[in-house]
Amino acid sequence: MVSVDVAGHTGRMRYVLMNDYSAAWPFWGGRDIGLCADDDPHLPAELAAECRAWAARFNENFDHESGWPSPHIAAEHEAQGRRIFEQVRRALPEHEVVFRYWERSHRES
Repeated sequence: MVSVDVAGHTGRMRYVLMNDYSAAWPFWGGRDIGLCADDDPHLPAELAAECRAWAARFNENFDHESGWPSPHIAAEHEAQGRRIFEQVRRALPEHEVVFRYWERSHRES
């Protein structure tokens, strides 16, 4: 992921909210190429904690070969990500925020 200053020299940044293996902070883009530094973007403490908890649930439950333990857990995690995404967009009105959710596979019962 390449850092994008989407509005020239105004400081407007593009952040992608997305899980990845072993990433504790689920933001990409921003000021750096690739995974953002911890606390970039800067969010209210409670929202930042929700983002970290969402990423931790991914790391604890999503298997790279078989996906989520169940369809219910998969759907719940995606819905939570979408809620967090809306909160992040409201917290960062001066930046572009994108939600990229790729982890839809789950184990068959």
